[in-house]
Amino acid sequence: MKKAFQPFVIGFESVGIGVLLLALAPAIRAQTLESASVAGPAFIPIAVPQTPSSTATPQIQTPVDSTAAQTQPQTGAATTTQITGRACDLVSSPLTCLDDVMHDQRGIWTAPARLRGRKLLWLVPFAAATSLAFVYDVRAMNALGPSTTRVRVSNDFTYLGSAYTLVPAAGLTYLIGKLDHKEGPRETGVLALESLADAGIVVEALKLATNRQRPFVPPGTGKFWPDDTDVYSFSSSFPSGHAAASFAFARVIVEETPGHPWLHVALYGLATGVAIARVTGENHFPSDALVGSVIGYSIGGYVYHHHSAFYSPKAKSVRVEPLYNPMTASYGVSVSLTP
Repeated sequence: MKKAFQPFVIGFESVGIGVLLLALAPAIRAQTLESASVAGPAFIPIAVPQTPSSTATPQIQTPVDSTAAQTQPQTGAATTTQITGRACDLVSSPLTCLDDVMHDQRGIWTAPARLRGRKLLWLVPFAAATSLAFVYDVRAMNALGPSTTRVRVSNDFTYLGSAYTLVPAAGLTYLIGKLDHKEGPRETGVLALESLADAGIVVEALKLATNRQRPFVPPGTGKFWPDDTDVYSFSSSFPSGHAAASFAFARVIVEETPGHPWLHVALYGLATGVAIARVTGENHFPSDALVGSVIGYSIGGYVYHHHSAFYSPKAKSVRVEPLYNPMTASYGVSVSLTP
């Protein structure tokens, strides 16, 4: 027999610890920006004498100044913030934040129509995994079996992926950057909040559209539109809002803290744990968690790529150019590799 749903009591101790851990991580961005410089493409000049009998003294070409490399045009499209010069800020420009979210929604919902090349190929494994998850949803939930301890521990862990934790964490990160006048943490907090808002809107819209029963609702089959298609509910099972919010938040933090792979592994590990805990806590089917995770990850990347002042699009290319030095009458080759 399926158990009746019971509301959970928020564990404020665990929520407080989660807020502190998640909020302090983005502060690394400020140190990274202050200590690191932007590097341009690596050029390898090769001086070749014009004739073997040349008496000219070979000279070593001086490296290109890093500031000159920065003046080169970027490859790819610039972000909205870089084009307009307007940055979302909760205090000085809250209307810009609202405008960003509205533009995000338009871009997010129309994104599938703009997929091309390799990005389009990713739909194949995602569709296959989602289809398999739908087929084995009920079988997977029945295989878990009854366990009050597992359900309690899983639900406690998912507080890390709830709005009670992620929103204060993002807000605290923004506050740290704002008060300390550091753009890195300030932007990280703003974009994290923006990604959470975008993910929340998308998830709630899909919940209304699908109206899927949760696993704890008898008979536990996860039927879509059980009371006909004219009945809508925000408490629908598909997709998982906790999974979407966790991955959206983690993606923004990861993008804002380059050069810290262990931090990235920890953040994605926590997000994955939240998604799994939503299943083991009998709140969602596996397909709900899978789709919610992909939605959150994609939205987090979309927000960062379109609104971060630090984002620099990179194109994979190999460029070879000839060089000539009239002072030494020598030739060379310039090789630029962008992996």
